[in-house]
Amino acid sequence: MITKKNEQSRKNIQMIDIDTLVPTNHLVRKIEKVIDFEFIREYVIDMYSLNKGRPSIDPVVLFKIVFIQFLFGIKSMRQTIKEINVNVAYRWFLGYGFTETIPNYSTFSQNYRRRFVGTDIFEKIFKHIFEGLVENGLIKEESYFVDSTHIKAYANKRRVDNAYIDVDYNIYTKNLHDEINKKRVKENKKPIDFNQKKKVAISRTDPDCGMFHKGEKEKQLAYSVQTAVDENGWVIDCKTTSASVNDNNSGMEFVDKLTDEHRETKHVVMDAGYTSPLLQDILLSKGIMPVIPYIKPKGKKLEKADGEIEFTYTKHYFKYNELEDFYVCPYLKLLTYRGIDTGGYRVYRSKTKDCRDCPYKHKCTNQNSKTITRHLLEYTKKRTTEFRLSDEGKELYRKRKYTIERLFAQCKMSHCLGFTLLKGQEKNHNRNLIVYSAANIKKLALLVWKHEIKITKISSLKLSFLTEIRRFFSKLSIKQKNNLVLR
Repeated sequence: MITKKNEQSRKNIQMIDIDTLVPTNHLVRKIEKVIDFEFIREYVIDMYSLNKGRPSIDPVVLFKIVFIQFLFGIKSMRQTIKEINVNVAYRWFLGYGFTETIPNYSTFSQNYRRRFVGTDIFEKIFKHIFEGLVENGLIKEESYFVDSTHIKAYANKRRVDNAYIDVDYNIYTKNLHDEINKKRVKENKKPIDFNQKKKVAISRTDPDCGMFHKGEKEKQLAYSVQTAVDENGWVIDCKTTSASVNDNNSGMEFVDKLTDEHRETKHVVMDAGYTSPLLQDILLSKGIMPVIPYIKPKGKKLEKADGEIEFTYTKHYFKYNELEDFYVCPYLKLLTYRGIDTGGYRVYRSKTKDCRDCPYKHKCTNQNSKTITRHLLEYTKKRTTEFRLSDEGKELYRKRKYTIERLFAQCKMSHCLGFTLLKGQEKNHNRNLIVYSAANIKKLALLVWKHEIKITKISSLKLSFLTEIRRFFSKLSIKQKNNLVLR
């Protein structure tokens, strides 16, 4: 029979503790099992006064609030505080009771502006969690997977101003430019002036973001985050740049720094955006094999009068003579060296008279002569192509969809990586570090819970000792401190 629930229970007074109300399989309980957030206090203690001013909000609580936001995919800090106020599990995670007042939504932003801006606190938190994963033997440092994804900026793409700015070359590209000019001087040619300007769209709302337009994706103002993961999908490092910066340019410094920090790296797996010979040379010079997609050479289709299809001649059909430094076309005519262009490519060109009466000219070029380029670091293409076509190379590249691509999908769906409400490159980089830290923590918590793996809890064993030492020193006068140091 139909019944009606009595609403009188809303006013019942019950004696119950908050710990009982949190389910045993809730994510916050799983996270508490694998990580002790007290290590944050060690990193921020110098930003607070130990014996002056009114009592502050616990800094560990402040960062836990931010972790709640991105662990559970809450869009804004204002909405996060609303959720914490009514969510028993969130209160339990922060250590707050039923009647305690949750900090205002502006509390973290004010602390960030007054204490955390310009510091490396977010980098330290990310590295601390990563080091905990290393200590537990969860990181495989032999192969890393690198890629970038765009993050939609909090700015109107119609409120932009066009401007001409100097091209900001990285140190690797500048070294290449120096090498090009040295060779041109030896060849009695005028050095190239690489001080160029480029036209960019600068947002009036957030000048640090850039216009992003790639393939069929919507044209928008965005940031780009370079990300590296290991074979098991753990985030190793990240770098945030404007979306208008090419992956090859921003990826050089990122990959170089990554491989310097992790000496055991043997392979770096990347997509088609990282095919620059300069980037490949950086890795090969360290004994690291870059794994990039193999692109089969293809020419344009030409249809004859009888309906037969044939392809145009690409660079693949021209044979290079390394000893004499020239190319030979399919009609056995020479393409001789003519100089170096601005991109570091050696230019080879045929004679006009050789192409004029060539029976294959319609399949080769629509110009008066044929031009082929060869990069100064052309050897990198040969080595990377050979490895990519090997069984090991195919197996490694196949893992991209299970590692870096899966991470991007999960973080955009569950941790708000796909868009940002913050303005400025520094703020967004710090935000991305917390997003990836949350992704690593959640992955670890679920892994331990599901497979009952025994790990060392990520914490700080030296915290209490360091805290007591600082408190002891804070109570001493300057004279007492100097005497103590002298002794």
